[in-house]
Order: sequence, then C-alpha cells, then structure tokens
Amino acid sequence: MTKIRVAILYASVGTGHKTAAKALAKWFGTVSPDVEVLCLDTLSFYSPIVRGIYTRSYLELVRKMPQLWGYFYDTMDNPSARDGVLATLAELTEKVNTASLLDELENFAPHAVLFTHFFGSQVVLDKFKDRIPVCYVNTDFLSHVFHRNPAFYAWFVASEETLEQCLADDLEPERIFLTGIPVDPIYSSPPSKEEGRVKLGIDSKASHILVMGGGIGVGPIEEVLVSLYKDTDALITVICGNNEKLFQKLSSQWEDISRVEVKGFVDNIIDYYASSDLVFMKPGGLSTSELLCMGKPIILTDPIPGQEQRNSDYLLDRQAARVLFEYRRAASKANMILSSFQEMKRLSETAKKISRPFAGRDIALKTLEIVKRNKIKVNKSQ
Repeated sequence: MTKIRVAILYASVGTGHKTAAKALAKWFGTVSPDVEVLCLDTLSFYSPIVRGIYTRSYLELVRKMPQLWGYFYDTMDNPSARDGVLATLAELTEKVNTASLLDELENFAPHAVLFTHFFGSQVVLDKFKDRIPVCYVNTDFLSHVFHRNPAFYAWFVASEETLEQCLADDLEPERIFLTGIPVDPIYSSPPSKEEGRVKLGIDSKASHILVMGGGIGVGPIEEVLVSLYKDTDALITVICGNNEKLFQKLSSQWEDISRVEVKGFVDNIIDYYASSDLVFMKPGGLSTSELLCMGKPIILTDPIPGQEQRNSDYLLDRQAARVLFEYRRAASKANMILSSFQEMKRLSETAKKISRPFAGRDIALKTLEIVKRNKIKVNKSQ
C-alpha cells in the first residue's frame, strides 16, 4: 500500500488558522485511507523572541489599537510591500531558527504542503517549491496580497472576490480553485437545535442568544450582554474564548444570574451554535463559515479593521448577516429579528445558500489530484 503524505502548516495567531488546518486533516482522512497528514504550527519552531513579538504585537494591536492594525493591514496590501516584507522576514527567520521546521518537513517527506497562514511560507517555498506543490488555503472571505505570493503552486480561495483578486495579480486561472473556507466535517451534517439543547440542558421553549468575541475574546461583549439582559427575556451564553481576564471578570459579575452563562474557550462550540436562535459575533472567517453551515441568523459586532472588516463587507453584501452599530441597543436589534419569522427565515436560508460545508473535502480531493497529476513519486510506507 502506498501513502501520500501531506503537511498542513498554520500559525497559532488567533484560532482560525489552526481550526482550518485540523479540519483539513480530518477531511484528508475522510476522502482517502492512503493519506498521512502532518499538522505543524510554524510559530512553534521559531525562537521565543520572534514568536513573542509576532503573537503579542498582533494581540495588543487588535485588542487595544485595532485602527492601527487596520492601517498596517491595508498599507501592506500591495505587491511591492509583499516582496519587501516577505524577503525581510525570510532573511530574518532563516538566520534565527527555521532549520528545525525544514528538518521536520524533510523527515516527513511530504508530497504536498498546504498553508493556512502565510507565516513561514517563504522559507518553505524557497526550500520545496521546485520539488513539490506548496499551496495556500484562504481562511477569510477576501485575501491579502501576502496570501497571493506567486511562488505558491495553487490557491484555494473562499469567494468569487478572492478569485478576482488572484486574477488581478495575473496568477494563472488554472491554479486557482474556488472552494470556500475549510470547516470540520461535522458541519456537513450538524446537530439540530433540539439536539444541541439536550446536550447543554437548555430549555427547548426559551429563546437562546449566543454572544462571542472570537478565539481571542475581543469586542463589545460586555455592552451587548448588559443590553440583552436588561431588555430581553432570552437565555444568554457568552463565549470569552482565550480571554481569561474577560472570563474571570464576567464570571464574577454574572455568577448569580440564572439566565446568563459565561464560558471561556469551549471544545463543543457546535452545540452552542446549534442551541442558539441568534448569534452576536465578530466576523472571523472560520467561525462565520461554521455558522453559515448551521443556517444561524448572525449579527456582526465591531469587526477588526482589515481582514474582519472585509469579511463583514462580504457577508453584508450577500445579505447573509445584519450588523450592530450601537452596542447599547443590542436588545432592540435582537428583539426586532427574533420577532420576525420572515427575517429569521431569510437570514437562515441566505446563510445556508452561501455556506460551503464541503470546502475541506474539495481541497483535499484537489490536492490529491495535483499530487497525482504531477506524477510525484510516492514512496511505499514503512
């Protein structure tokens, strides 16, 4: 029996890139028993100094100075900036400690490499692009020029707009595949509302509103919670993600309020999705893709300038979500939508219409096709 080996590389900045990588690993296992997958966090191979600067600077910017992050994101979104910054990053990381990452890949001997975050990609491209296909998987609905590095063998993109971005960069059309953002296979057949509520012990007759701030737990979570508690009768679940400070604060403040539940990072997020009637959330690419598959009405809150703002624009353009402008009036928005059967139905149907629950399967199948088409030698597994 032969094995095709695929390495999937992500960067542990936020949670979406890792979630996408893990979802892809599952899809490869689903589409073929003859695929061996290795998932690697590129940041874990870098020195604590480089890793700390990169991670902390991002988190500090998006939490405390999001407008500055948006400025950098937009300013760097041109080919000249990409070439200069990527060259500098590659030179820096090569001098520091990329040897262990490259050694890990060499030992694994992949027949294809997929990136869900560009960090570390230039170093890997320099080493492997002439030997095996190194591809990029978008995890937002629109892309940044860093994702469209022409050295990649192929791109798996999330929307028609990203496809147009690639074509505008003169990337070859036959190397661009419109697949969507890869979500876990479970979202191709998710639990029902009733199943979710049974698992969580939530009253089947109550309205249930979910409030999230993404994996890093940012945004107007407190303001939305206060408004919803004051002016709705709904059960409210707040997911703080990895924001431990926010979790401790809200847990202490709301621990005696029976219809408010505060959670940190949860492994069973799909049960909370399923149970909910309405979701207040930031427009992260992975979380919104998951909820689209669930057909849940979404209200977008405080998108981070840059990738989240573009995700928000995409969803609003498709009329697949609503947006909250005044956080202190969250309850008014919620009551208006929950009381309208037509609006609830429209949002749910539109979400399902643009969802792509099988994006991961399509990426896996196309990757295997690329490997076989290019007649890459597959060694027999030991």
